[in-house]
Amino acid sequence: MNKKNIDIRVIFFFVILLLIGIIAFLIQLFNHVDCEDVRFYVLAENPGIEESIEFFDKTPNAKSWKWDFGDGSETDVRKHTFHVYKKPGKYLITLTINGECIHNKEITIKDKYITDKIGTPKIIVSKIITAGQPTYFNSESEDAKTWEWAFGENKGIDDTSANPVYTFSTPGEKTVTLIVNGNFGTVAKKIIYVHPRVIKKTNPLDITSYEFEKKAEAFSLPRGAAKKDPLEDMLQYVPVAPKTKTQKDSIISIKKAPKISEDQFEILLKKVAEGSKVKDDFSEYLCDDLEIPIVKNDTDLLTFSQLCAAIKGKKIKIESIRLNKDKQNNCIKGLNISYKVKKYLIWSKD
Repeated sequence: MNKKNIDIRVIFFFVILLLIGIIAFLIQLFNHVDCEDVRFYVLAENPGIEESIEFFDKTPNAKSWKWDFGDGSETDVRKHTFHVYKKPGKYLITLTINGECIHNKEITIKDKYITDKIGTPKIIVSKIITAGQPTYFNSESEDAKTWEWAFGENKGIDDTSANPVYTFSTPGEKTVTLIVNGNFGTVAKKIIYVHPRVIKKTNPLDITSYEFEKKAEAFSLPRGAAKKDPLEDMLQYVPVAPKTKTQKDSIISIKKAPKISEDQFEILLKKVAEGSKVKDDFSEYLCDDLEIPIVKNDTDLLTFSQLCAAIKGKKIKIESIRLNKDKQNNCIKGLNISYKVKKYLIWSKD
């Protein structure tokens, strides 16, 4: 009888140890961070000095973060943060997650002042500008073929010639903008001041020779029957020419796709894989063409619709992505993507 009780206690002891081991394994499993699946992003369209750049992480089971921005500044321990670089150059960003997973990404910071000198056209205008008088504009830009001028008084484009002449109707501060060759990435801006028009007195008033007005009764006419103006009948037969579509109207009607960086596009593709986004959510960036060509893993050629269908419901890790955009309307016309799919805890090319 005593021997039987000892055997039952031993069994219970091993059962409890087994349950503790299972619980510890499950806790470790759900808190484990896959260091090969670190997901942190750097959002900046054209990163330059004195520009606030966004950093954030979406790694599953991440509990702590340590950002090293590579410029000698203090580390940041927030999940979502911002940083401003003071000098141009290449910087290595290091993110440490949960004190064990270390991931790096390189970023190139450009000098925005040098970029303006090289890529942005220069607006040339006279120093003194007066309302009501013609103002002559010119520009300095390489390989310029089209010009889109806006002089700050009207909405839209005011002129499309290389050397426009514009007359300001009101005085005050004006912002003149110029877009060359349809490139919205390098828009030239110049703030000018339009002086009010000064009316000079040509003939001083001589009081002695001034003739005062006569009384109103001297100009009154006898009342008569009202007569119809003959001009009304004549205007009924004057043909009106239809308004022709000018080059200015055609330029304004060009549809522009919204800007999106490669990191932002990568986030949307991962949401397609998770099932929270569909291919139609990309229509505005692709200008409604969901059949653009896609080069997958440097070997396969397929359409964007086929790519969305291929990654839906899968756990993917995007290694690189490059967008091919149309400079005129910013539409994405194709992309190259390299990614892996996780199958049975192993990452492999799809």
